[in-house]
Amino acid sequence: MNFIGFWVKVLVILLLATLYTWADNHSLSGSDKLFKEATDFVKAKQYEKAIRIFEELANASEHDAQYNLAILLKAGKGKTKKYTDALYWAFLSKLGEIPEADELVDDLIALLPEKTVEDVRQEVKSYLESSIEKGSEDSILHLGKYFLNVVIEKEYASAYKWFTIGAALGIKKAIKVRDEVEKELTPEEIVEEQEKAEIFFQNFLD
Repeated sequence: MNFIGFWVKVLVILLLATLYTWADNHSLSGSDKLFKEATDFVKAKQYEKAIRIFEELANASEHDAQYNLAILLKAGKGKTKKYTDALYWAFLSKLGEIPEADELVDDLIALLPEKTVEDVRQEVKSYLESSIEKGSEDSILHLGKYFLNVVIEKEYASAYKWFTIGAALGIKKAIKVRDEVEKELTPEEIVEEQEKAEIFFQNFLD
């Protein structure tokens, strides 16, 4: 290979690498780019900038951002330390199936009075109910999980209602969980919750 041919080959390789990098960057969604930007701010210890982005994403129901926001609030980085807010976001990230959220929730519950924890639970419930009223189907599944994974004692009947609605809407995983929860109910409870689910389902569609 002559000298000119060698450099032509090098330029082609560099051009292809640039194109692949461009494609990778443009394949990221807007929220992915923001999340990466926030994590870069954390690495740079610019916590105030990171927390602003995580708050934006958390309010848009990005569960990994909710978890990271809870971590920063628990540590008091980027904002003053506030365990109640940290627990709120930790609960939501737990409902969003972020595995690490389970331990974080337990740690935060241990730091707060029982009544305060219950207040946060009710705040999470109110948020999910409000989201459902606005048409959020994802929150239907999360509210079902709330009655299994957030309350002190599992409320199978209430969970069954929401999983039944979710299954009717074709929400992923709702059918499996609905059928599992049904095994925990009496025939009377099943009939009652199915009737409640039917009424809500029709209203939701309307």
